[in-house]
Amino acid sequence: MAYNELKRVLDQVKPSREQEAAMLNRLLTDERTEHRMKKRTHTPRLAAAAAAVALVLTTGAFAAVTGLDRRLLDYFGGDGAQEELLSATAMVVDKELTDEGATLHVRQVVADRYSVVVLMDFTAPEGVALTEDYYVLGGGVKATAPDGRKMSGWGSGFALLADEAPEDNRITLLFTVHTLDDSFNLLGARLSLDFEGLYDDNMEKNLLAAGRWRCNVTLPTEDPGRYVTPNAPMEVGGNRVTLTSLYISPISFAWELGEGEDDLQSMDTTALHGREDWPEQVFLTTRGGEAIPVGERNFLLTQYKTDVREQDHGRYCFRLDSIIDPAEVAAVTLFGQTVSLG
Repeated sequence: MAYNELKRVLDQVKPSREQEAAMLNRLLTDERTEHRMKKRTHTPRLAAAAAAVALVLTTGAFAAVTGLDRRLLDYFGGDGAQEELLSATAMVVDKELTDEGATLHVRQVVADRYSVVVLMDFTAPEGVALTEDYYVLGGGVKATAPDGRKMSGWGSGFALLADEAPEDNRITLLFTVHTLDDSFNLLGARLSLDFEGLYDDNMEKNLLAAGRWRCNVTLPTEDPGRYVTPNAPMEVGGNRVTLTSLYISPISFAWELGEGEDDLQSMDTTALHGREDWPEQVFLTTRGGEAIPVGERNFLLTQYKTDVREQDHGRYCFRLDSIIDPAEVAAVTLFGQTVSLG
């Protein structure tokens, strides 16, 4: 039986409350699997079909009981105990868009003040096997604040989640958006997705599935993070600047630097990354004394300029390797300098 046929059959399954509880208990005690983009492995069809059955059952049961798609929890490095924290940032969308025989199913979004992650399933027309290691959707995204203001700049990218049926016509993508607009808050904004065509890593040549898929999503308004303004002096790479703000959400960490005795225009930004001692230089400390490292590979550098000659502040964002409770963070260490959050 093909994966799509199995999926259609299993979509009709309505587990009892006892079955839901049993499945939830099992999936919450399973070891989490790595859902980062990785090279696909080809498994026998029978094994792939069995894995597909398990995936449909566990993912469906998790969503039914908690409202959160298990794949998001896995991606952000969480477990059952952290599901509530991630749920505070998440919202169900469940919009299915079809054009030219291809379907984009926008499942859920996770959002905080500066970033959004969109979970999507893509199904190509029958006969199109999606077996590449990387995909992108053409087109783009816009965001509009409740007061009508438009987001003026952003960065975005795609990640391919692990595929239990690597030779079929279905994939799962995560689309990540970071605002580069210094005064734009994504919470409560209307996110306008407008994708056109599925490509592999060569967008100029390799169109794998044609179509245009558009929808609007109003992001959650409640801020799951913690925003503080230390306005503390800090030295970075020999430059004396000011740590103006810190933002910690269950999924991300950001700080802003402003001018101090030195301006940012002259600051060597390589002092902020590419350092061998990074794990000892940048980390969060919980109230219980646990040090939480901030993965340098998740670095996103954002700089803002008041005019073409001067730069007066910059924001530096990271995606965390695991889900955290912002209220439990007692201190932040940046480049050997620790700031207490009280």
